[in-house]
Amino acid sequence: MALIDDSAIRSELNDIADYIQSLRREISALQANDLRNRRIPAAGHELAAIVTATEQASNTIMECAEAAIAADLPDLAAYKAFIAERMTIVFEACAFQDITGQRVAKVVETLEHIETRVSRFADATGAKDASGPASDKEAAEVERKLRLFIHGPPLAGDGAGQGEIDKIIEDEAKSATQDDIDGLFA
Repeated sequence: MALIDDSAIRSELNDIADYIQSLRREISALQANDLRNRRIPAAGHELAAIVTATEQASNTIMECAEAAIAADLPDLAAYKAFIAERMTIVFEACAFQDITGQRVAKVVETLEHIETRVSRFADATGAKDASGPASDKEAAEVERKLRLFIHGPPLAGDGAGQGEIDKIIEDEAKSATQDDIDGLFA
């Protein structure tokens, strides 16, 4: 029977203990609780506020445009004053854009913070990305979005043109099943 070298085992166990300590530090540096409890919810609130401000501004602008189109005033001076008043309201409604930009910057900052932390952790652990979706549910959702072409607007220069989109919608409408239609409202 061969003798086991205690110093080699001890050294290997020390290396494992050091690696575990390093992983614990990296996991702590992720600040997962701060991300989950503060940063991500705050980003969600900022996005919700953007949606609300955009909706309100759009409604105000459309109401002013409809009023301008429907205006039937007795003389040119009254019409001009009415239109000037409506355009002032439109300009004020467009002020949401500045605040929206500030809110988007906060969300981008949160995403960059998450990216930095996750990248640092992945580097420290030598993690490699698994291929494919993380779950069957995720795979089904990716397939559905691609099939129904509902994965959001593309960035400038990316994606399909309006003609391609119209053709996809037309083809899908011809071959849609009730499950597909129900899935649009899920």
